[in-house]
Amino acid sequence: MKIKSENFIDYIKSNNQNNKVIFLYGTNFGLVDLLYKKSIKLLNINVTDPFNVSKIDGSEFKENPFILEDNINTLSIFSERRFILLDLLNVTINKNIENIILDAIVKEDLNYVLIIKAGNVSSQSNLVKHFEKLNNSILTACYEENRGTIKNEINNLFFKHKVFFSEEFISYLSYKFSSDSLSNKMEIEKLESFLENNNNISENSLTKLLTSSENINLNQIVNSCLSGETKISLSYLDKIYEKSDNNILLIRMFGKHFKTIEKILLLSQHGSSFSVTIDNLKPPIFFKEKPFFLSQCKLWSFKKINLIRKRLIDLELKTKIGIYPEKTLLSQFILSVSVLAKKKAKT
Repeated sequence: MKIKSENFIDYIKSNNQNNKVIFLYGTNFGLVDLLYKKSIKLLNINVTDPFNVSKIDGSEFKENPFILEDNINTLSIFSERRFILLDLLNVTINKNIENIILDAIVKEDLNYVLIIKAGNVSSQSNLVKHFEKLNNSILTACYEENRGTIKNEINNLFFKHKVFFSEEFISYLSYKFSSDSLSNKMEIEKLESFLENNNNISENSLTKLLTSSENINLNQIVNSCLSGETKISLSYLDKIYEKSDNNILLIRMFGKHFKTIEKILLLSQHGSSFSVTIDNLKPPIFFKEKPFFLSQCKLWSFKKINLIRKRLIDLELKTKIGIYPEKTLLSQFILSVSVLAKKKAKT
């Protein structure tokens, strides 16, 4: 069953016992992650419980695809339902992965809940077509942040703190927010803190507050880095780092971008232009990102991509070990890659 992102939380609250599958996907990674975490909270899932909860990340799933079916078929020991959390946010979902997932969920009599979070998936995907037809599944696409949702959150904060402004000004403020929900969540938290700690609130002070820090999301860090904008990318990282726990996600986003570029280069070897290849790519590239990937294909060679992907593997390992300062590792990687991108753009 297809549920709009703005109705997702209310639907979960009133139907939390009726669903076997929750499938969250789209280009708005922040919203995918926020709804994923909200699902876990609303369903009272104890993620530290190894007997009733299984967490499967993309790397583990690719190495052993049958791990999903094994977990679905495993009976829960202390709970009526078994919960499986499948993170495919940085995995390209091809037909093989679609078939593995669909084959794993065929048994109707098993009592489980599968929550999947994924990146951009075509509306023609077999997964999308399958889940939107089922009454015991939730299919929610997460694209650009709904402007009405932002306005409602601003209105609620103003009402809570007893400050009142015109509808026109509230609409103006809403356009200071970005298309990524994680970034907007941070901005809303900043706005609430400002309202709590200041007695004299004016249109001018609110405008300065939301203009003083740019609307940042993880995609902006990746895009500015790969475009050779070193200072901008490092500035974005500095502003978002302390408020985000998504350092591994950022690393994997870099990896996914380079994998996509490599795929375009490979397919273009048969004579198609980069533009035509991008238009026909499966899974599809979001239309707003096509110009970015087109420019990237002109910057990177297979040799450079392979080198950077090795660096990313090393970066993720060092980050997981925890003995190295994460921010320093990320900054060094961004510095080296953005400088390389800038040099390539000049030649």
